[in-house]
Amino acid sequence: MILIIGGACQGKVAFARKLSGMEEEPFACCQADGLTDGLEKAFGKRFLTGFHGWVRQIVEAGGDPEEFVRQILKSDPELVTMDEVGCGIVPVEPLERNYREAVGHAGQLLAQKAGQVYRVTCGIPVRIKG
Repeated sequence: MILIIGGACQGKVAFARKLSGMEEEPFACCQADGLTDGLEKAFGKRFLTGFHGWVRQIVEAGGDPEEFVRQILKSDPELVTMDEVGCGIVPVEPLERNYREAVGHAGQLLAQKAGQVYRVTCGIPVRIKG
């Protein structure tokens, strides 16, 4: 698995497409996006984008994001993209702080299992593992 992290709108999905060797349309057929899709759609897809979106869905529902990550890892996705959400001002709302914490833990679990990890900033990927 390859994990691609970075801030919002930094070019993570474009880089994922490039790594996959697929153009936009075939990539989309194998993709699920945590910002637009429900949890069930994540299973069995090769490319998981916006993983932090699923973490938000789980945190807001009072679920266990780490259990979701473990289940996803069993389905063996090829590529996962996830926003880094822990930078900046610490939110006042407990739900937002819990969300940030959960995304950080999810990223750690994904990175442990990933063969390669990239950080993308301004469309420039930097390999940080593998």
